[in-house]
Amino acid sequence: MTNNNIAIVTGGSRGIGKAIATQLLKDGYQVYICSQNESELKKTTEELSKLGNIEYFVLDLTDRKAITKFISSWNKPIKALVNNAGIYLTERLDEDKDVWDKVLDVNLNGLYFLTKGLAKHIEDNGRIVNISSQLGKEGRASAGAYSASKFAVIGLTKCWAKELGDKGITVNAVCPGWVKTEMLLHDFEKMAKEQNKTWDEFEKEIAKPLELGRMTEPSEVADLVAFLVSDKAKAISGRDYLINTIWNRE
Repeated sequence: MTNNNIAIVTGGSRGIGKAIATQLLKDGYQVYICSQNESELKKTTEELSKLGNIEYFVLDLTDRKAITKFISSWNKPIKALVNNAGIYLTERLDEDKDVWDKVLDVNLNGLYFLTKGLAKHIEDNGRIVNISSQLGKEGRASAGAYSASKFAVIGLTKCWAKELGDKGITVNAVCPGWVKTEMLLHDFEKMAKEQNKTWDEFEKEIAKPLELGRMTEPSEVADLVAFLVSDKAKAISGRDYLINTIWNRE
């Protein structure tokens, strides 16, 4: 199936964003992916081009002038905007790593100003999906900036759903828990080694409290996003969805 619907996926060169781009291509969308890393974007675009029409643009979401310049150059109607780009950095209250601005500039400010600028291009009955997090629903020690940014993303989701509903535009948030991205697996391998555990032992420990007893695959997050941008979800807006996660994990 092919159509003329355009989808933009931020942070689309790897991990969850790449999985979302993959699924949307399979569903017939023309997909544009962006990130700061041009080499990763080129690699992903070449890899996924066999599935359909995919292009990329380099965009630093921490650079408001770059966002403004990109918006002024964009002149195509958008069916779906998926705000996936994000970073996770930790900082305790008694530390000073200058994490707050770095995290909020990507996870919140970049998302806000990009969506605000592109809103005029989103078609009536279009879709916005914001990737929040389990930590947009609950806190975690040392993740103050990240949790605050992801809570705020859910807040924006609910505000925008009310603002855009009269145009048939739906706005929803997806809140993944542990997802087996390359970046997460790399971090977990380091943590397992630090605790003198094998990767299998460490993964089982992490996954044991989860409802399904396993971590989520990126493609499973993409499946939910694909549903939310489809016509089957036209009556769903202002909602936030947890994926395979638990409450009150320390």
